Amino acid sequence: MKLSKKEKVLSCILGMLVIGIIYYEGVYSVQSRKIEAKKIERDKIEDEYNRAITTINQMENRKSEKKILNSKSDDISSRFYPVINQEHIILELNKLLKDSGLTGQYKFNAIEVKNVESIDKKVVNLKKDSLSDIVNQYNQLENESTSISDNKTSTDEAVDKNSKQDANEQKNSENKSSIQQFKCELSFKGQYSQLSNFLNSLSEYNRKIVVTDINIAQKTLDNVTGTMNLEFYAVPKLNNDLEEYLNWELNNTYGKNIPFSAGSAGNINSDRSITSDFKISVNSDTSVLPTVIIGKSNDSLRNSYVYAESNKDENAEFILSQDGDNYYYKYKTANGSYPLDYKGKGKKFAPISENIVIDILSDSRVNSDDKSGLILKITNNTDKLLKININGDDSKNPRVTIDGDGSNISINKK
Repeated sequence: MKLSKKEKVLSCILGMLVIGIIYYEGVYSVQSRKIEAKKIERDKIEDEYNRAITTINQMENRKSEKKILNSKSDDISSRFYPVINQEHIILELNKLLKDSGLTGQYKFNAIEVKNVESIDKKVVNLKKDSLSDIVNQYNQLENESTSISDNKTSTDEAVDKNSKQDANEQKNSENKSSIQQFKCELSFKGQYSQLSNFLNSLSEYNRKIVVTDINIAQKTLDNVTGTMNLEFYAVPKLNNDLEEYLNWELNNTYGKNIPFSAGSAGNINSDRSITSDFKISVNSDTSVLPTVIIGKSNDSLRNSYVYAESNKDENAEFILSQDGDNYYYKYKTANGSYPLDYKGKGKKFAPISENIVIDILSDSRVNSDDKSGLILKITNNTDKLLKININGDDSKNPRVTIDGDGSNISINKK
């Protein structure tokens, strides 16, 4: 059969279409599906890779956050015992009694693990005295108003309402966590001044010893006798404070001696021993402490502490201001500020001397990779001279740099 030219063209077109369909269905579609699957697999691997890189990049930040959190935890629990050890407590109480001049005997209860006891607040309504009505009547006549009586009624109602609310809040917020605790009854005798010294020593001691009640009787004109109940609490520590405490020896210091800690291990600090208003610690990145710590001196609760942690120069700001006879301070690092509301004047304080004093404790660099440091920008808007004492800084490559107004700032490097 002889095909015409037109039929030959149509046959070629038809053949090409058939071949194309066969190629699309048998080859192209299969390969396309494989390519799409590979793309999805590639995207998944890229996402996993990016997450891994992000995690790796955040490891240093997380290490810094962990060190700061550990330091905050240590600050909060530093004044509590790591564990209740009766032998150690006896030695400590003996030393406190001996230093104060008191003599005493102990009666110990068993060590317990239970919730901390809370004390309910009670509102006591006192009877009216007879003169109050007369004074109120006089005030009413003077002011030609009866608003005083109305205000009194609303005030009494508000007091009753607030007292009930406080009681409910206290009951609802009661701490359910149990801790190790220990109670002791101390019978004492001595002079009243010796008793006062002993109580002051307890309040300033580096471990928290709670005096729940005290009974005093006069024995002679100068001497007193009595009993007091003491309570001791133990909070487990994240560091090696427990091991050091159990290996405790007389006349020794244990634990991390944070330089501006009012409750540093082995020290009893009082207002008489404070030599500065503020303390700053600048450490190596290899230290267990954050590289930068700023705080108010003698802050036993560490509420004023702010931290920074990195193996580079950290920028911090410190502002001192004055309003009449009142002085204020505030400071911040990259990780926080004190007070938290940084917009206002700051926290009010009373300088310890005619000057405002900041002690900065630094140390020599460990090696060439040790890059941690502090760039402190200080603004002193007070009528007092700001004295900055820098102790122990590296002589060749100092960690501490002060940026401030030199007219009312004095820097002393030791």
